[in-house]
Amino acid sequence: MRHWIWLTLALLILNIQPAFADGKIPLALSDDTSITAPGETLLYSTSTFVAENDETFSDEPEFFEEDTDYFSDEEYEEENSAASVYDPFEGWNRVWFTINDWIYIDVGKPAHAAYRVVVPEPVRIAINNVIVNWFGMPRRFVNALLQAKFALAGIELSRFVVNTAFGFGGIIDIAKDLKPVIPYTGDKEDFGQTLATWGVPAGPYLVLPFFGASNFRDTAGIIGESFLPPSLNPLYWNYVLFATAQFNVLDKRIGVYENVVGTAVEPYIGLRNAYSQLRQAQIDN
Repeated sequence: MRHWIWLTLALLILNIQPAFADGKIPLALSDDTSITAPGETLLYSTSTFVAENDETFSDEPEFFEEDTDYFSDEEYEEENSAASVYDPFEGWNRVWFTINDWIYIDVGKPAHAAYRVVVPEPVRIAINNVIVNWFGMPRRFVNALLQAKFALAGIELSRFVVNTAFGFGGIIDIAKDLKPVIPYTGDKEDFGQTLATWGVPAGPYLVLPFFGASNFRDTAGIIGESFLPPSLNPLYWNYVLFATAQFNVLDKRIGVYENVVGTAVEPYIGLRNAYSQLRQAQIDN
């Protein structure tokens, strides 16, 4: 019961937000194969429950390289005005951006380097495949249905059947080498995207502790997806599983994170704009 109370409260907060303009933003990325988890993300909150890159995270979002040699004040303002993001909690967000950055780079990066020494790559791939197959597919399938993307829902279901039946329960991603009648683009649907499709505004930009970049709508999506099956009991085990999935592929996420933050004139604004553009691209696809 308490979980429904929190979900209702989050949705009420969203509904009282003004219709903030999420208008068309010049995209700074290519096809999305990002994580969708309580927060796409430890580094990119894409708002589904678990790591979702069926290509074993080999394809990362690509961002246009920025010329960081020199920007005039006018060019800098023009660059950041390209993605108008409502950010009334900037003080809070910057504090957690700094803390998260330290966690990612100074703690997570060396810890994962040690993890890769102990756990060989085939095992890491198998762990990711199992989580994506059993915990990611139901959420992607349900959200595809809720967005009336029935062809994509059918592909998700067929991939699950093939990988479960012929991939030793999902350990091997057999379906990625198949060529369905309808090409599989790798699009991943999450509840944050579903809420956007239903007309729920993004609300203020929000940096979540540990999870990273988000907004009110995607945060509500995180809460909503925690109720989708399969769900572990007690609820916190779902987040333990999510943390495990994220850490298993942390090197890929940090690579994308460093590419965005490291090339930005102002790292906080660079990540904020990149996240907003990424989410808009996922919603528009």
